Amino acid sequence: MRIEAADYVDAVEERLSNANLLYEATHYSFALYAAGVAVESLLRAYIVRMKPKFEAAHDLPLLLKTSNLRSLATPSEYQEIGAAIADLFGRWRNDLRYTSNNRLRRYLKRKKLDRGIRGDFVKENCRIAIEKAAIIIRIGVARWNP
Repeated sequence: MRIEAADYVDAVEERLSNANLLYEATHYSFALYAAGVAVESLLRAYIVRMKPKFEAAHDLPLLLKTSNLRSLATPSEYQEIGAAIADLFGRWRNDLRYTSNNRLRRYLKRKKLDRGIRGDFVKENCRIAIEKAAIIIRIGVARWNP
């Protein structure tokens, strides 16, 4: 069954809500995953609206480029989206759905994303990812039906 653009848009807010609920329940690896999926859903909605049949990996920067969101957002909005995507993609991977919080801790340490953070760096990285996803989604949803 093909997923329509509207189906992807419907999933966006749900996945972001899931991310926040999982974060509050300290399920950080899956919360981070859900935040990335929320953004991926938004970008896929834009792509499918232009080209109903497409194949793409889970590469958020590539999906952003393919989405044509640049032509719909203002230059400052697109710059904000680009910075948020870079921050999110630095933390997010599609295989986080198979990752425990312990493995996420090792992954973030390996990427040196524990540096300069007091307290639980896994929790903080997850919070940052959800915050960046919310920025992208706020702008993207506002531009969905201009």
